[in-house]
Amino acid sequence: MPNYRYTARDERGNAVAGTLAAPTLEALADQLKRTGYLVTQTREVAEGTTMEGVLQGLRRVSYDDLVLFNVQLSKMVQVGIPLVSALSTLAQQTENRRLREAIGDVARTVEAGASFSEALGRHPSIFSNLFVNMIQAGEISGKLDEVLRRLAEFTRHQASLREQVKTALTYPAILLIVGVAVIGFLVTGIIPKFMKIFLEAGVALPLPTAILYRVSQLVRGYWAWGLGGLALAGWASSRWIHTPQGRRALDPMLLKLPVIGPLVRKVALSRFARTLETLLSSGVPILESLSIVEKTCGNVVIEDVIRTVQTSVKQGGAISDPLKMSQEFPPMVVQMISVGEASVMIMGGMVAFIMASVLLPLFRMVNVIR
Repeated sequence: MPNYRYTARDERGNAVAGTLAAPTLEALADQLKRTGYLVTQTREVAEGTTMEGVLQGLRRVSYDDLVLFNVQLSKMVQVGIPLVSALSTLAQQTENRRLREAIGDVARTVEAGASFSEALGRHPSIFSNLFVNMIQAGEISGKLDEVLRRLAEFTRHQASLREQVKTALTYPAILLIVGVAVIGFLVTGIIPKFMKIFLEAGVALPLPTAILYRVSQLVRGYWAWGLGGLALAGWASSRWIHTPQGRRALDPMLLKLPVIGPLVRKVALSRFARTLETLLSSGVPILESLSIVEKTCGNVVIEDVIRTVQTSVKQGGAISDPLKMSQEFPPMVVQMISVGEASVMIMGGMVAFIMASVLLPLFRMVNVIR
């Protein structure tokens, strides 16, 4: 069966692309139409090893790949395509080789009798704990299609948030790079020429000028060693900040930085709120939801607060109290959570009152009958 490379538009007009096996072009168009795609261009892909195929095999599974997978799977299940058929189709048309092989293995595992969540759990490096737990909740509640829809919306929002963060950090990063380049040019190219003029004229150099001249000489004489040292320091720092000790030292500092701190805090709180809302709406128990949220917020300070919230909930306490005591969450967020808890308690009390009103006469009637 030939493979076709296609580009299409989904129901919202977004461009999608992939590779899919089909007996004919008409069958390909019909298959994509059932998925909700309008085909714009197709071409048959010749078999054999190509440079593009080799590069695809080396590509990691990006967040954009997972977003597309979630959206496509959600659409296919919602229109009534069986799960195994939907997974098999996605395994054929997904461009990323690693993700394609993982989806194919998931489809075969489900077809062999395993649950969808169990099959996804075989690939923890690709499918997150959040994803697997939400799928499991959907299977237990019988609302897998609804959970997939929520996951698709969640990953869209997360992708949008990631793009906003990248956009916010692009300008400072460019300024930093340009600033370092300009300073390097001044120190190695301009300053030595002025120093030569001053020294030849017999002008006594002030202390700041003498220090700058010495730094210029060191940079010009040992620039290769300096670059090597910076590269080694960068590599060591990168390894260190991914350790528990490194995160414990770096994350509190990030929250206190003038410009980056508020951005890091907002990203962490956004992940906390969206992830918790998505899990609870999908039927995941509160303690399990908090345990998953703790691993996804991305900052050890916020993780500590969420761990304290878990302890409070286990002991029968409220969610809002530990958040308020930590002073890491904005007052508005704490207040909204407190209002939500109060609303739940009021509703629970009303339900308990109604149940008691119905059951107490029944108990008395049983005693009378006896």
